[in-house]
Amino acid sequence: MSRKVYGQFWKDIGKTDPYFGVLTHPEYRSDRLDEAALAAFFESGKQHIKQTIHIFQKVWPKRRFKPKNALDFGSGTGRLTLALAEHAQRVTGVDISPAMVAEANLNRDRFGVSNAHFKVIDGNSGFLDEVYDYIHSSIVLQHIHPTDGMEILDHLLESLADKGRAYINVTYHTDVPTTVKWNSYLNISFPRVRRWLSRNSDYAFPMFDYDLNAVFALMQRHHIRRVHTAFGQTGQHNFVQLYMQKNKSKT
Repeated sequence: MSRKVYGQFWKDIGKTDPYFGVLTHPEYRSDRLDEAALAAFFESGKQHIKQTIHIFQKVWPKRRFKPKNALDFGSGTGRLTLALAEHAQRVTGVDISPAMVAEANLNRDRFGVSNAHFKVIDGNSGFLDEVYDYIHSSIVLQHIHPTDGMEILDHLLESLADKGRAYINVTYHTDVPTTVKWNSYLNISFPRVRRWLSRNSDYAFPMFDYDLNAVFALMQRHHIRRVHTAFGQTGQHNFVQLYMQKNKSKT
């Protein structure tokens, strides 16, 4: 599947259903979104960041979590970026969708968050020109084909400062028959045909499994010497959360 196909998917949904594109719950659809749902949306981001920090502190208690320069990759409408801004001096959220970034900027101003910044990115590498002591990416890489996702992860880890930390999650196994996976591939690749045949105008979200051997080999090449793993499942998709620390010295 070409990057252009699923990249365009996220650009389109950013225009039509930006919050549903981040969390696929019916209350976040554009025609149903109200103030209560919006509050719950951002509260879920705060809880996720708090839980992430809690695990970092529990696993590595001697190092306080207080990033100076943090990155949220795949920031969407700012759900996690704005939450992370409460714990970091400066946070940058990056996303492929201009509409998502525009919405994130509105939310930043709405909540009066002065230390968060958003920008549109393109390509799999070269889109970062800074070094970050914390990099975060949640429920993003699973929607990017591994060929592109591994190149992106390579760039992210290259941009992680020595002694820096990172959190990512990836799906690695989908418990469905191969025929179902191929059907999903066709639905995503040819959305107009799918809608015409099924008379269904809803979205077909791209989902991809990653080879964990390749992920861990890449992490090791970037001097990730400590990692904490937590496995989980959502629907038919198995995923792993990776909490990591970079250390270029061998000790």
